Amino acid sequence: MKRSSVQQLISLTCLLAATCIAIWYIPNSTFVPRVSKGPILHEETSTFSDIRVRGDEQKRHLLFVSESGVEQLQSTIDLQNPGELQVAYTKTLFASLLFKEPQKRMLVIGLGGGGMIRFVDENFSETTIEAVEIDPAVVRIAAEYFETKPKPGVVIHTEDAFNFLARPQEPFDAIYLDAFLRPSVDADSNGKTARLKTEEFLATMRDQLTPDGLLACNLIIWRSTTSSDLASLRNVFPTVVEFRVPGTGNLVAIASRKKLSISREELMKRAEELTTTHPDTLPFSDLVEMMKTLSRK
Repeated sequence: MKRSSVQQLISLTCLLAATCIAIWYIPNSTFVPRVSKGPILHEETSTFSDIRVRGDEQKRHLLFVSESGVEQLQSTIDLQNPGELQVAYTKTLFASLLFKEPQKRMLVIGLGGGGMIRFVDENFSETTIEAVEIDPAVVRIAAEYFETKPKPGVVIHTEDAFNFLARPQEPFDAIYLDAFLRPSVDADSNGKTARLKTEEFLATMRDQLTPDGLLACNLIIWRSTTSSDLASLRNVFPTVVEFRVPGTGNLVAIASRKKLSISREELMKRAEELTTTHPDTLPFSDLVEMMKTLSRK
């Protein structure tokens, strides 16, 4: 290789390195303003979490604050349009509607600000939705700052989901699992409730579903335990469908109590039908495109 070519290669390498450093540095620089979720409206430390509420008269954000001070977004609600989901992975959880609709009885494990409950209540009047939340502070804050309260068709239980589902319930058409806690003896290092991911508990949830019921779970792609979580789901349920949420680290897994046999083309047809019957709710066709894998026993 000629000397001039070597010099050009070195120059190019240095330029690429400088560019990479700049890309890393600029977003983290104090010269670039961070995206704000608004002023702090409330904060407190409960038995389970350090909780913070940010926002204004229109949008509210519920955040859990880690021990290092990092805010972790749990819920966002537009109070002027509470029927519109604001967080990407929650939209993907409702890809479950592609496999079963209507869902007359739903259970949400983990209340947050109540974005999922408000979405269902506003858009699916035929559905009764229940939520189980272990932290009384979260239940109180959801009511005070997010207007998420019990009403006809909406039931909120302040209880450990493990204990709640240990008792026989009227079967649910769908269970949505989205429970986060601050790390403790019962939680893993990322704050995900450990025992909610055991095969025993997955089997308990399966048994509380209707014969064609579904379990929708929010998983984090980069967590070291996600592959074993998916394996546990496959051990307990005959069909597991995975959806990658674009632009996030979320992976949604939808598990069916019965074996599903459906093609992507059939799902797209269902998406078109749902768009007709429930317009302005979810991008159902986009959700089909996001489907990653469908595993069967």
